[in-house]
Amino acid sequence: MLSDKILDALNKHINAELYSSYLYLSMAVHCEAEGLKGFGNWFRIQVQEENLHMMKFLDFVLERGGRVTLLPVEGPEISWESPLA
Repeated sequence: MLSDKILDALNKHINAELYSSYLYLSMAVHCEAEGLKGFGNWFRIQVQEENLHMMKFLDFVLERGGRVTLLPVEGPEISWESPLA
């Protein structure tokens, strides 16, 4: 059984992983729209990795009888001056 404090921290971490996935997705579509398909592909791979991390934490909570609370995900930036930025 997870304590309330640990469960809260894990749910916040799940949210952080979702935000990271969302941010990488935003970067991917931005790069692809700018004709930078290689960068876009690399960012899409990062999206998959962040989703995998999120699922591992989600499963960890569920396997221990905890309740996953999906929090709102803040919208990421949508454009950058360059891939370096």
